[in-house]
Amino acid sequence: MSRLLGRLAAACLLLAALLGVSCGSVPRTYYYTLRTPPPPAASDPNTNFVLGVDRFRAPEMLRDDRIVYYESPTQMNFYQYHRWGSDPASMLSELAAHWLDGLGVFSQVRMLPLREPVDYILRGRLFNFEEVDYEGGGKARVSLELTLMRSRDRQGVWSMRRQVEVPINETGITGVVNAVNAASFQLLREAIPGLVARVEQDYKASQGPSQ
Repeated sequence: MSRLLGRLAAACLLLAALLGVSCGSVPRTYYYTLRTPPPPAASDPNTNFVLGVDRFRAPEMLRDDRIVYYESPTQMNFYQYHRWGSDPASMLSELAAHWLDGLGVFSQVRMLPLREPVDYILRGRLFNFEEVDYEGGGKARVSLELTLMRSRDRQGVWSMRRQVEVPINETGITGVVNAVNAASFQLLREAIPGLVARVEQDYKASQGPSQ
């Protein structure tokens, strides 16, 4: 009996020690978000069109909130304790909506789904949103495809696919996050003018010939 009690006591002590180590060794999880410069301030809307922004699609690894990094062209991994505030596709779709709303091209910009009708729908597909470690010095890579559909005839009127790479100039995860932010900002800054030009062209056509 004493031998059994001794074994039970030893087992309890071992379990307590393991639990103590486990609880004390869980690292803190850090969360990050996109903080890109705001678009130029606008006054009155340039058109009376309403834009609906659909949640961007993405491959499975970018529907995760963990920050992705590539160690080689074929080997990727995640930072387990460094995560985005939400999945990258959702962050970029909300950033694009905020950007377009600030430009003042549309009378309203809303995230879909909506009960009210919209004149245009912006859809996107995110292909890359990661750190690349295997090409000297490291860089951030963001790749996105955008498509604008006109609701009245369900016609695609504008599209683009663009990839932007920005060097990582700071050490640690802060450098990665800042480089991804810069790449996202550059991508939208280069892509949005084409969308705006097409919408303004449609608006002028809808007003008929000038008198």
